[in-house]
Amino acid sequence: MNKLILMSGLMLFSFFFGAGNLIFPPMLGYTAQDNMWIAMGGFAITGILLPYLTVIVVAYMNGGVESIGNKVHPIFGTIFAVCIYLSIGALYGIPRAANVAYEIGTNHVLPVHNHATLIIFSVIFFFVVYFIALYPSRIIDNLGKYLTPILIIIIAILCILVIFNPEGSIGQATGDYAKTPVVSGILQGYFTMDLVAALAFSVVIVQMFKMHGIEDHRTLVKNVIKAGLISAILLLLIYFALAYVGATTSHAGFKDGTGILTFNSLRVFGSLGNLIFGIIVILACLTTCVGLVNACAAFAMKKLPKISYKMFVLIFSLLGFLVSTLGLDLILQIAVPLLTFIYPTSIVLVIISLVSIFIPFDLKFAYILPTIVTLIISVLQIVSDFKLSSAISNLYHALPLADIQLAWLLPFILLLIIGLIIDALFQHKKRKVTV
Repeated sequence: MNKLILMSGLMLFSFFFGAGNLIFPPMLGYTAQDNMWIAMGGFAITGILLPYLTVIVVAYMNGGVESIGNKVHPIFGTIFAVCIYLSIGALYGIPRAANVAYEIGTNHVLPVHNHATLIIFSVIFFFVVYFIALYPSRIIDNLGKYLTPILIIIIAILCILVIFNPEGSIGQATGDYAKTPVVSGILQGYFTMDLVAALAFSVVIVQMFKMHGIEDHRTLVKNVIKAGLISAILLLLIYFALAYVGATTSHAGFKDGTGILTFNSLRVFGSLGNLIFGIIVILACLTTCVGLVNACAAFAMKKLPKISYKMFVLIFSLLGFLVSTLGLDLILQIAVPLLTFIYPTSIVLVIISLVSIFIPFDLKFAYILPTIVTLIISVLQIVSDFKLSSAISNLYHALPLADIQLAWLLPFILLLIIGLIIDALFQHKKRKVTV
């Protein structure tokens, strides 16, 4: 296999594999128990397959996030792209990665945890992020050759040791995983929100190939597909291994994957367990943060070409540092409405774009109708979540699947079909006029 494709695949994996991706699967396995394999199958659909398809769609569209939004309207395309980069960038993704690295990665290592230690940690963290992201042509080398293999090796050693020396045996599923394991797994993968990250990371991977002289569109898409497949396979293997770690942990009382992994790290590595787990978390957050800074800087430079890429890297690193000092709880409060608004719309646009690849005519209404309705439902959800209006809240909860935050799904499917029919009729009418 081409070395560039392999390194790009490892780099893309490192972008996706943040702290959230590290701690979701163990908790799923811990709860799903004997239904773990079925539940992880559902998790793989939304947590791996959808982000992978997003990478392919963006590469195929050959214009980044904005080009997908432009199918609805050029103004919408610009606003959509800005919202994406704000949600995964300075307002949420970048500072969240730093905060999670601090909160989880140093939790059992630093003797003192206060605002001063957060600031000191963030200064060091963002200096490293800035230095690596500063030279985009070297990111493949820095991540693909060095940091990502180290991260994979440490996680693999932990998982292998636990698999060969499990703490307990797999028991019976509890909660929703006992009743609807596939749906519960799908929802867990959905809540990783990796599809939004994929919209940005896809642009980075495309640019990396272009920097190495690959300009032919077909060759570029093929290389992105192969690199994305490497990333997807690695994610699949590690997710399932981490889920198995959780499923074989019989010790009671864990509320999240952090506790499960810390417990198993101490069990198999002894006194070094906390340090090793801390390294895993910090590396996972660091590589994700580098990808986010790079993606945001590349997009900003495209919109404001008079400002250099290096200056934007500095700006986003500084913004990430400043917002990270607010603390994780406040960051989540700021980001939740934005993510609630943008995530369903992102999924809708990616799926429509994927469908458009196989449709022999241009799509217009198939983009506009489902997107508008999804945006409206997202606004209803935000109003409902923040209890701003009881009438709107009742209206939102009257929609099918609102209880699992998927109220947009059935209207999307219906309006996509209607939009496709309208577009097909218009195409047929055009052909008759032309003849």
